[in-house]
Amino acid sequence: MSRRPSRLDAWPRAFDPAVELDWGDPVVSRRLLREHLDQTHDGASRRLRVIDEHVPRLLRLLPHPPAEVLDAACGPGLYAVRLARAGHRVTALDVGPAVVAHAQRLARERPAGGRVSARVGDLRALAERDRFDAAVLIYHVLEAFPRRQQVGVLRRLGVALRAGAPLIVEMRLRPDQDEGRISSWDVVNGSLLSDRRHLLLVETVHDRAANTYVLRETAVFDDGTTSVQQTSSALTRFAAIPALFTRAGLRVEAVYDGWSRFRGTALSESVLVVARRS
Repeated sequence: MSRRPSRLDAWPRAFDPAVELDWGDPVVSRRLLREHLDQTHDGASRRLRVIDEHVPRLLRLLPHPPAEVLDAACGPGLYAVRLARAGHRVTALDVGPAVVAHAQRLARERPAGGRVSARVGDLRALAERDRFDAAVLIYHVLEAFPRRQQVGVLRRLGVALRAGAPLIVEMRLRPDQDEGRISSWDVVNGSLLSDRRHLLLVETVHDRAANTYVLRETAVFDDGTTSVQQTSSALTRFAAIPALFTRAGLRVEAVYDGWSRFRGTALSESVLVVARRS
């Protein structure tokens, strides 16, 4: 969204509808795809070598192939294609048209045996019932929904599963910064805000009391105009995880410390939650 510099809020507000990133916007999705595939950082998708390390762990938590697996918020299909190559039939769903198109191309180019079906869709409107043998929601996707919507997303995922099927959700318990704001700037040739060269101001705000985290980016162009977008996270404290899933009709079976085999605790930075329909 374009704004005059004097109209910018001094501090970002979590889930501000005026500037919150629209993941389904075709232009944003195209620019996001570039970030998803950039192997110098883990900002949008993880680097391929990290994904390759995760997939064996994920396969141990999933039913034996072949199983019908839903990759919810699949991004460019980097996990989906690898699960398909292991023998699963994967439905890959994402709200961004450019990342879904890439997932479709990847499924055609890689030896996935025609076992990946990728399509555009919003998890808040997921309508399948009793269809999948498992579902995965990977890389802190749940926190990107406002807290009032998270139960609904989990409930729809649970309804899409067959009785007893696992839902695997990766959740971040805290950001990698202390409470408060951190600011930086750089001159870039392009970003999520523009394909033109511009000054990019970046702010991250961790509100410990509200348990939210906001990343706000402001592009400043040569003519003095600005464009602003942000991504917000509504985090869940460790002790609140079982109640969140229970409200969605799901029973938490296990909570792991990140991608390890060890039990998660309140000291974990992130956790893998394995839940099943109640």
